[in-house]
Amino acid sequence: MKIGRRADLLDAMGRLHKTSIRVTDIASQYWCEKQMELYQLYGKDITAKLKAGASVHEVLESEVNVPIVLEPKSYADYLYKSLYTTYMALGALEKNKKTREVSVYGSVNGYKLVGKIDQLDKEEDGIMITEDKTRSSESPPSDAQVLVQRVQTLVYRHMMEELAKGLYNGKNFKRSYTLSTLVITPDFARQLRSMGVENNCLTLESIADKLFERFGSIGKLSNNIRIRYVNQFTGKVIKSYKFEYDKSEADNIFNFAMKFWRGERDALPVPQGEMWKCRICTFYGNHCKVWWKEGDNGVKNGS
Repeated sequence: MKIGRRADLLDAMGRLHKTSIRVTDIASQYWCEKQMELYQLYGKDITAKLKAGASVHEVLESEVNVPIVLEPKSYADYLYKSLYTTYMALGALEKNKKTREVSVYGSVNGYKLVGKIDQLDKEEDGIMITEDKTRSSESPPSDAQVLVQRVQTLVYRHMMEELAKGLYNGKNFKRSYTLSTLVITPDFARQLRSMGVENNCLTLESIADKLFERFGSIGKLSNNIRIRYVNQFTGKVIKSYKFEYDKSEADNIFNFAMKFWRGERDALPVPQGEMWKCRICTFYGNHCKVWWKEGDNGVKNGS
């Protein structure tokens, strides 16, 4: 495989029809970059396992945040709901010392970067990020799985620091998302008024201002980050890891990941020594035949 810039290789954002990079995309590059690319091209099946994991997250969120019931009708409505929900979640952090499902926004090399943090906790040394992952068995995760979540939480911690310091702020967001051209629907505005949202806060620009002001006053961030693995059926914590944020490690993550997104190289498959990942991949022997051999009857259960 040729590594480096090719005249016929478009940047991945255009080729995959994406307008922003998700933190989970970057994390997935550390499992198998080729698989992540194929998910973007061919879609990710919503399996029973994924649905079970989502239900655990919903239960955990309802324990600390007041549910916000809104029915968006347009892209502008959806974006407003995301901003408003996070604004309220950060308010819950101040009140309850804990909050969940916090959307974060940023920029890397001029590309939009978005993600959603599972949990923030006010600890003695500052606000700590927790990432929850569900498992269908009581077995602990492999080192390869932990690496993916470590990358994810390191990127979240980097983004939170930029938000807290105002390095990425409301002006950046409004310009990047061209908020001045977006208007929520009348029906959605009625829903917001019925919840008590004032008329002077019914625009995307106004809610963005409020949200990023709240990010800027969030206070000190902990250098500790936590990954927690939870049984998707019982909600019991199987294993918990805590590690320290390292900015140089986060910088290295971005340097590696962005070479793909800028189109400086093709998506990398797993190394030959990690071919075991292929046997649990939906695309093995299908859209991806990097390590496929004729007559290989490896089970394709999805990943």
